[in-house]
Amino acid sequence: MGVLRFEGFTLDVAGGVLMRDGKPLALRRQPFKVLVYLAERSGRLVSNKELIDKCWDNPKHTSINSLAQCVRAIREALGETEHDIIRTVHGQGYVFAPPVLAMLPEQSPVAAQPEAPTASPATQAAQPQPAGPQGSSGAPAAAPALAPLREALSLLGEMAHRVLRRKRHALAAGIVLTTVLLVGGWAVWTWAAYPAELTMAAVPSIALLPIKATGDEPNRSDVAAALTSEIETELSRMPRGFDMRVRLAPGYKGRFDQPRTAGRDLGVRYLVLCSVRRDSDGRHVTVQLVEAESGRAVWAEPFVYNPDVSHAQSRLAARIARMLQGQVLRAESRRPLPARPQAGQYVILGRAHMVGERAMEANRQAMAYFDKGRAIDPNSVPALQGGARVRVNKVLNRWLPREEWGRLLDEADDAIKRAMALEPNDAGMHVLRGAYLRARDKDAEAVKAFERALELYPDYPLAIAELGRAKIEVGLAHETEGYIKAALSLSPKEPYGTVWYYWAGMAEAHLGRFQSARNWLLQARNANRSYPNVVPWLAVAHAGLGEWTEARAYMDEHRKNFPRFSMASWRLAMPQRHPDVIPQRQRIEALLRQLGVPERPPPDDKVQTGLVQ
Repeated sequence: MGVLRFEGFTLDVAGGVLMRDGKPLALRRQPFKVLVYLAERSGRLVSNKELIDKCWDNPKHTSINSLAQCVRAIREALGETEHDIIRTVHGQGYVFAPPVLAMLPEQSPVAAQPEAPTASPATQAAQPQPAGPQGSSGAPAAAPALAPLREALSLLGEMAHRVLRRKRHALAAGIVLTTVLLVGGWAVWTWAAYPAELTMAAVPSIALLPIKATGDEPNRSDVAAALTSEIETELSRMPRGFDMRVRLAPGYKGRFDQPRTAGRDLGVRYLVLCSVRRDSDGRHVTVQLVEAESGRAVWAEPFVYNPDVSHAQSRLAARIARMLQGQVLRAESRRPLPARPQAGQYVILGRAHMVGERAMEANRQAMAYFDKGRAIDPNSVPALQGGARVRVNKVLNRWLPREEWGRLLDEADDAIKRAMALEPNDAGMHVLRGAYLRARDKDAEAVKAFERALELYPDYPLAIAELGRAKIEVGLAHETEGYIKAALSLSPKEPYGTVWYYWAGMAEAHLGRFQSARNWLLQARNANRSYPNVVPWLAVAHAGLGEWTEARAYMDEHRKNFPRFSMASWRLAMPQRHPDVIPQRQRIEALLRQLGVPERPPPDDKVQTGLVQ
């Protein structure tokens, strides 16, 4: 029994200790046993029955509630609030999601020094990376550090040399030499069993292996083949914002239980393993993303869909493909940079900073990475696209003085034109152009750009949500909620979900539907409490409902964080351009005045107002 490592945690199985940063975490014996069992089966759905049978001494007298309490204790020890490590599959069991590295006890930092903190991507980018056989292609770098082993080999070699000089000790020499060979063999085995960490790839590669069909559905092989084809199609054509090579492998006949062999056969870094079975409540699809070289599961997720609903399978395929590309981006961005990075690596780091909340500092860091990528390759479409998007974000979010808007938008325009000349039919480029047009106050043209993106790729959640936001500015706020719901149905775990909830709440407030606005805005608040733009709109929603105590509390919070917030800064972020929008915003402004928002001082453009377009 050795040591398991995952997400910065160290699980010393033999010692019965869970540690983080060299410090033990409190966890009772039974939850520890469940955690070990799950971690050893990373990426696989483990049923409730299996966990109880394998982890309890008296399973017949153990309830599902006891198991749930153990899982709750594990999550508390891990500090897990989003259930990203242990995922619940309702009514079935649990999936331990992160990849797990198994180590021998003597390799573990538990037996040596506490684990050193991992450098952030920004720090890694600033520091020189060690050279190795990988280069920028993303192949394995230098072997893991085996300093103690090398010292032992050196000592044994010296002993052998001395013994061989004495002929009368030939037997002893043979013994020593045999020992050297055995230890050397162990070193090779250790390197093969625990391959070196991969560095970031400029172009990650992925292959979907043929989906396995189980159960008694008569045409299950046809169902599996159709679902395989649809996911492959979505992976190939879905806008990503970074380069990724998708290898089609519909006829692959290799063994699925040998990921390293399959990865080398297909020439890819990641494998997607799926299974589908029919049940009374629909078809169940289990998806795993596996790192081919190590065989470690990077991500796993169960899905259910009703095959009798029109387009349900194609929508599921699009959803799976979007989650896969997001997980590849996440996995690659956590790897160290190679010695000589290419544009693609900097694009991946930039994209990783853009995912989630649209925070000013994250946007700044993303811009630096995209600009590095463009400096290396001026014709890198992802670098051009990312660099333009972060510039547009700075204007839409009012993160810089007004006199600088024109310069940044001109830079974005140049990048958009170059990228669209290279890839005119990329749906992501048309979404970017729509955002740029909104920043230029060309709302009707922005709507057309988003609609063009959906003509190219109808199931593109980002395009659907952005179109819903643009509808507010052309007097069609009553359509926004439907677009946001459609986007969320395609991507329920969307990293930009906070912003989408916020847009829906904003639209409902424009329509005077304050109850619905409050509900949407509370979802945005719960998804990301650090996102400041929601707070003044929550004040508006509560004021519209006559809930003045709550409204004033939210407004006090916002003005504490943004002291120079005023009606002038509100109008700067929410201009009145369309004739149908003017009376809507005038009603909202009346509520803000009742909440004590001053007309002046005029906005200091160097200070955030906490509003986003």
